[in-house]
Amino acid sequence: MSLKRLSLTYLLLLTLSFSVSAQISQFKATFIKAQQENKQVTVILTNGNTYVGSIISVEEESAGVETKDGVFNFRYDRIKNVKIYNPDDKSSGWRDNPSKNKLFITQTGKMLDKGSGYYQNTFIFFSNFSYGITNGISVDAGFSMFPGLGIENQMFTAGAKIGTSLNSTLYVSGNIKYYRVFDIDEGITSLFGSITYSKSQLDLTASTGVGFADNSSSNALLILGGQYRISERFAFLSENIIFPSGDAGSDALLSFGGRIIGSKSAFDLGFFGIEEILFPFVSYTIKF
Repeated sequence: MSLKRLSLTYLLLLTLSFSVSAQISQFKATFIKAQQENKQVTVILTNGNTYVGSIISVEEESAGVETKDGVFNFRYDRIKNVKIYNPDDKSSGWRDNPSKNKLFITQTGKMLDKGSGYYQNTFIFFSNFSYGITNGISVDAGFSMFPGLGIENQMFTAGAKIGTSLNSTLYVSGNIKYYRVFDIDEGITSLFGSITYSKSQLDLTASTGVGFADNSSSNALLILGGQYRISERFAFLSENIIFPSGDAGSDALLSFGGRIIGSKSAFDLGFFGIEEILFPFVSYTIKF
């Protein structure tokens, strides 16, 4: 290994070490503050489990927390986030939403956390994998599994997403995705931009995008959607796609349903409708 490459590797490792150390120091400071103010904390582990409790002890590498399930000694390196519990805000003790970065089908302005991902199955026959490379970059890939069709007649997708938070309530993202639809030679590429306003238990998202195929592009689509979390385990969900039609008009694909939220999974059930046609939507997401 050359001296230059060795130096770059060392610098990268040093930067990562400082980042991890800073995060651990922040966790420890939050535990100390909660203990001094005699307040409870919400602890979210890297495996997705969430605990609420009172501080028993704060050590160099871990903190002891008394929860309703007993006393746990949480190592800082296994904590994803810790915050002081607000008894006036019931959602401050809720578990994370495994599907916070998407509506039924399309993406929101929110991103996956670094190192987290999920598998989503829709209508049994469609599978998709998403993974957060960093807090601002994620990738995804999917495929169909129609029985009786050869692999060359299945649908395949691949995409990437970048995004960031503008402040504590606004999130923006851009998404590019490639679709190979069954045995059609020319694939389809889509470009979308999204912005999400998030306040308390409500997320509102607006997106717009275009598709490209055969050296031509489509007219822009508009997507308006939202998610309202009424409890730790359930949220209402709506996703509405408005697309242009002939004579300067437009059509809308409307939807409404719910999301059942588990510690590592989410189950979406809803209905999509266009004009007088109504059809169900079923999807299951599991976090990894």
